[in-house]
Formats: sequence, structure tokens, C-alpha cells
Amino acid sequence: MRRAPQWTSGEVCIVGSSPEQPISASVEAAALASAVARWDLPVRRWAYRQMGAASAGKPDVDVIDPMLRRRLSPLARLALSAAVACGPLPPACRVVYASQHGEIQRTTQMLEALVRREPPSPTAFSLSVLNATPGVLSIARNDRSAINAVAASDDTLGYALLDAWTQHRETPDTPLLVIFAFDAPPACYGPTAGQPDDSANALAFLIASDATAHLTCTMHLPVGRDTCAEPRSQSSSLLTSLMGGGSDIWRGERHDWQWEWREEPQHASV
Repeated sequence: MRRAPQWTSGEVCIVGSSPEQPISASVEAAALASAVARWDLPVRRWAYRQMGAASAGKPDVDVIDPMLRRRLSPLARLALSAAVACGPLPPACRVVYASQHGEIQRTTQMLEALVRREPPSPTAFSLSVLNATPGVLSIARNDRSAINAVAASDDTLGYALLDAWTQHRETPDTPLLVIFAFDAPPACYGPTAGQPDDSANALAFLIASDATAHLTCTMHLPVGRDTCAEPRSQSSSLLTSLMGGGSDIWRGERHDWQWEWREEPQHASV
């Protein structure tokens, strides 16, 4: 069983250090005063897709069988398009799939059908679960590698990158694909549907030891301010870092996240 790093309050795990021997926060307070964790991911390629963006065009999911492709939701097509753009993918590639709301549009349609006392479609149900999209990719590629599905409220993308790091650290010779997909809930959910992004979007990373580009992630405790999250998403903040080739900070309700992107050649597919 894979063992996740263990951090306790008041401890900091510095890049390259062992989680079994965390460095005391008092020792590193000057450098990382409020840091909870910091890690580094080698990124071979990354890709971004957004619903309706002129640069995205029609999402390319030709790797999926046409009979299944036509059943995919717009969000699934975006996510798979970003994943394919990170290719060519290795024959065996683990996947971390992250989505705060998952297939919320499809799920809402099924709930509305139940209210009308109509039986839900078995196909719609099978494609509504959180790991359905990476499962479709796994079937298309005939790849039985492990898939992790992550949902962690507004921090979903950050925790997916943390999950990817724990896996990469344990088996660094095996590439790993991170796929993040977001779609806002329908208006029927009321105030809880308020989201910083109006359109669906997807972000994907191919993590590999031989990569020349690196993404350093730092998770901080919010200090000296109220805990209201800023009016933009984690993915928007991370995209700012990726496109600008530098650092950006996203302030959430529970944690602040800092990204630092460093690369030699251009690895983006936007």
C-alpha cells in the first residue's frame, strides 16, 4: 500500500526532505513562515483547454472510439483533449483525475429525471461517476495503470498535485498524468453555485523524471487575514504562473497555495 507523507501541525516538509524526518518549523521559519508543505514536480508537458476558447476549437478526442465519444459530456471531452495534448503518453501511465464537482451537469439531469419519476439512463449513470473520464481514457489506451480520483472543494487542484508528488516520489521511473477538470454547478443549486470561472476548463500535466521543466508547489496556512477565498480559481492562478513563467499565489479559505514554474524549452499546449 502506498504511504502518504505525514505532516503534523508546526512542521514543514522542504523539497527533497524525507516526510519521516520533517524539518522543524522554527528552524525554517524565516524562509517558509507559514508553509505546511512544499514539493517539486518535473513536468514533461502540460496543456490547457477552456470551453468556447478560440484556441481550443473542437476538443480533440479521436483516441476514443466513436461510439463512446458521442456519449461524452462537454467536460469529459475537454479533459480528454487536454490529456491527449500532453502526449504521446507512455504505454503505462498512472492517472490522477481531479474535479471539484465532477459531471455535475449530467448528475443534475439524472436527478431531475428521478423527480419526474423517470428511470435514469444506465449509460448516463456509468459516465457520471468521478472516475468515469479517466476510465474512458484507460479503456481507449488499453492501459490498466492505477487511477486516483480527487475532489477537495476549492483546493482540488492543489491536492491532486500533492497526490501526484507522493506517487512520483515512490516510483519516479513511472510517468504519471494529472488531469484537472472543472464545470460550475447549474443555477438550480442557488448560492452554492457561485464560482469564479463561468466556463468549463481542463488542465493536464505529464509528470516524468526526465522533464526539464519543474513546478514547485507550496501550501501555506492563511495568516494575518480573514479566511475568505479570492474571486478566482486555483486553475486560473496556476495558469498565470505557467504562462508567465514565474510565481503566483492563490488564497483559499483553508490554505494559500503558491506555484513557481521553471522551464527551459516551451512545454505548453494552449
